Amino acid sequence: MKQKNIITGTAFTFIRIAGLLTIILVLAFSCQEERVGQNPIDNIPPIGVSNVIVEALPGGAKISYDLPNETDISYVICEYMFKGEKKIVRSSIYSNFLVVEGLPDIAPCDFTLYLVDHSENKSGLYNGSFVPLEPPFQTVSKTITMEPDFGGVVIRWHNETNAMIGAFLLAKGDNGEWIENDLVFSTITDEKKSIRGYNTDERTFGVVILDRFGNTSDTIITSAIPLYEKELDKKNFGNGHLLGDNYTSYNNRPIENIWDGKLNVIWHTVPTAGFTPPQSFTIDLGVEAKLSRLMLWNRQGEFIFSQHNVHYFEVWGAKELSRDRNNSYWLGNEWKDEWVLLGDFEQIKPSGLPLGQSNADDVAATVAGSEFIFESGVDEIRYVRFVVKETWARTAAMHIAEVTIFGDDGIREVGENNATE
Repeated sequence: MKQKNIITGTAFTFIRIAGLLTIILVLAFSCQEERVGQNPIDNIPPIGVSNVIVEALPGGAKISYDLPNETDISYVICEYMFKGEKKIVRSSIYSNFLVVEGLPDIAPCDFTLYLVDHSENKSGLYNGSFVPLEPPFQTVSKTITMEPDFGGVVIRWHNETNAMIGAFLLAKGDNGEWIENDLVFSTITDEKKSIRGYNTDERTFGVVILDRFGNTSDTIITSAIPLYEKELDKKNFGNGHLLGDNYTSYNNRPIENIWDGKLNVIWHTVPTAGFTPPQSFTIDLGVEAKLSRLMLWNRQGEFIFSQHNVHYFEVWGAKELSRDRNNSYWLGNEWKDEWVLLGDFEQIKPSGLPLGQSNADDVAATVAGSEFIFESGVDEIRYVRFVVKETWARTAAMHIAEVTIFGDDGIREVGENNATE
């Protein structure tokens, strides 16, 4: 079910940030080009571009052209209308094409192309038109599915072009008002996210997809009865170390710190202990439970999305151990034939900035923690083994601030709704 956009204040914040980032990138690109020598001063316009070829793209087009054989040329300008406003794309003379992007609809887009010389004289105009392909945010929104899951719904979508998209995850409160549950970012081809924290009463859930240009989809809506979910009691957790696991402690920061409830206290392995990726560690949950998801907080502060923080990892689960903990069986990959793969995960950096660079979105994501949804339909699990394939700086050490695991251990607190199967 769809309805018109539901945009909250946070959405507008995201749109403003995205627009500001786009402006900064354009200005940064423009500032990189420095003129060499004396600028000529004349009133003679340059010859215009020729052999214009337009290739429609999702949400835009690539416009290629030939430049005249002149030295007094500076840049190419493309002007077009976007949401009732004139937009400009500028391209260096060191390139023979430019890209129009961010168009929200499959509708004709008229554009004007002209060349500018060092004296800001404009060439004759080339007028053209194209029809963009369906923009990624629209394509992604059509693939959204929602199904009942622990504490809410699990949401899946397909992002074939791997475009950076945002997704507002919404749920209706007890009074029927929309509540913004989360804003997540993703470039993953087949993504799944969740709306959590609700009892087993029937509830309405929604998703709005948006892109970095401020375009938003209609709200996709479904009604569902959530399954029972709770945060597993960390007092039951223990080091489930198996032979080959890295549970070393650097500067007295042991693995137990990742279930102590404190984000400012971390587990840090010894960098020189001889471990190389992929490396594993195991948590004994102390109870058997049907698991729903994992929240992971990496080291905060100056280390966000860098150094030994976890980037790519797998999570495996088993109800019981078939071998002694110190058996060489755990050193290879045979154990994976008996265990269940709960998920193969990547931590996403919202800004997409290179290693060592971050922005406010990255800081907020680190503070909030990263959610990873386990595969559904898995029997009860007691032992959870992490296989860390790569840290952000591709190091031999690991550090993690906190791990929280959710599911249904069959234990109900007084006043809690019964699980719905």
